[in-house]
Amino acid sequence: MNKLILICILAASYSASAPSAVSFYSVSLSLSQDTLFKTIEIRGMQGSDHLLSRITRGFNPETQSVSIEKAVFGIPEGDSGPIPGWATDTLTGSGGWQLALVTAFPALREGMIIDYRITVTDWSGNWECGIWALLSPSVKGICPDTSRFTVSGDMLEDISWCGTGYDVMEYDNSIEFTASDSSGLLVISPFSSFEELEDFMLQEAEAVLDSSYPPDLREAALQATSAGAYQYAQSQRTRSLICNSINPSPGVSGGDVYSVRSLQEILDHRRGTALETAVLFAAMCRELGMEADIIPSGSTDHGIPVPAGWNRFLVRLVSSEGDIWFMEPSAYLTSASYIYRPDTLYIIEDGSLRTMPPNAPGENDVLEYWMIDPCSGTFNLEITCSGLYDMMLRRRFAGLSSEELILSLSQWSWLSGRTIIPDSITLSDPFDLSIIMKLSVQGKLWMPAANPAAAEYLPLFDWGQTEYLPVSITRKWKLSGVDTLYCPAHTCVDILEDAVILIDTSGISVPFPVVFGFSE
Repeated sequence: MNKLILICILAASYSASAPSAVSFYSVSLSLSQDTLFKTIEIRGMQGSDHLLSRITRGFNPETQSVSIEKAVFGIPEGDSGPIPGWATDTLTGSGGWQLALVTAFPALREGMIIDYRITVTDWSGNWECGIWALLSPSVKGICPDTSRFTVSGDMLEDISWCGTGYDVMEYDNSIEFTASDSSGLLVISPFSSFEELEDFMLQEAEAVLDSSYPPDLREAALQATSAGAYQYAQSQRTRSLICNSINPSPGVSGGDVYSVRSLQEILDHRRGTALETAVLFAAMCRELGMEADIIPSGSTDHGIPVPAGWNRFLVRLVSSEGDIWFMEPSAYLTSASYIYRPDTLYIIEDGSLRTMPPNAPGENDVLEYWMIDPCSGTFNLEITCSGLYDMMLRRRFAGLSSEELILSLSQWSWLSGRTIIPDSITLSDPFDLSIIMKLSVQGKLWMPAANPAAAEYLPLFDWGQTEYLPVSITRKWKLSGVDTLYCPAHTCVDILEDAVILIDTSGISVPFPVVFGFSE
């Protein structure tokens, strides 16, 4: 009887619905002759969410290898065994990884446990100055009961770290970090200053900039002189040339993070990472007589200098007259002078950490100006925008034919809750980054009015949610030949001799009705 009761209790514990749990998570880092060895260990219990049924590790086969040290599963305090050979496979990776090692735990039911350990060998050029890492006490969104991070090797006295809530133990040849419930991101770095970090990140870029320039680059630079003698205009022209010639490449995860090909290779392949695009742009501007320096930038300050998160590269330009300005060459289809900053942007300039403030309200503007004949139902529309909205308009309409423009604009209007019938569209060149985006449309809103009074919805376009960025959306509707008008209270009214202009600056993206009357 006692044996039967015990079996029933165990079965019940397995069938209880509970989320997956990780009892132990460990990452060990060691360095040998510029090769990093990273051992990851996970022990946990499968839950109703089945998060532990499959574990994936991305890697770059050109600079990394991954080997499974242990992969067993079973019943707590009972039998366990290794996964079958067919449960491990190498597949195409995602998120920038070329490949991924996928480990499946077949028939892993709720209440069963896993014990998993792999070692990643990384011989890329990222470790020539020492070990650096960003480590988080989390596995698939699960907070482990115990998280332990270990750094081993020589020159540990040069290692700096930043993180709250960690219990730190130092041994002869290792440092061990044990997380607590309040622990967050742990940052480990061998760099003592941002000047050292800048030198490390830009060493290949500077070598390419100091090399001889190919004839193709000189010819491209000469095209920029068509913008005139003013060097700021030449830099804008250069931005447009690169945008039209070089396709952005996100780079490959796990490779040399700050590697740069030669200028000729970039021109031949017509693809470039953010850093390579900045190098190409800086070289062309130097060829035009400007001073051009690459400025690493990112959205996060990790507290200590670490080569992680610096995924944007600005170029600081100085004209022969001493004028200084910044551009971001890899910002695809974005106004040449605009740098997208929804929050503080951190930059490394001249070996020091500095900041650029978020975009000011006046940098992201859009004006919709609708000129409507209520009697005939026809309209003329002019849209002028800057900053974020300039970028949105370019990317929405770039490369479309006249027919595709009309279809795209009609669809956008319909998704905004209003139907318009465009007859003709005039659009400024989206690929010329030196000019602001303007859009002119002629068409029909509604059928000609059969009565001297009518109620209609005013047209508008929905520009999306932008609470994270200070913006200004202004809409104006000029109604010609109107004698009487009833409109929502949040609109301003400007009465002219032959027309009425409604002005709305609320940014509301819901069409609202007006009632108007006119002479027959």
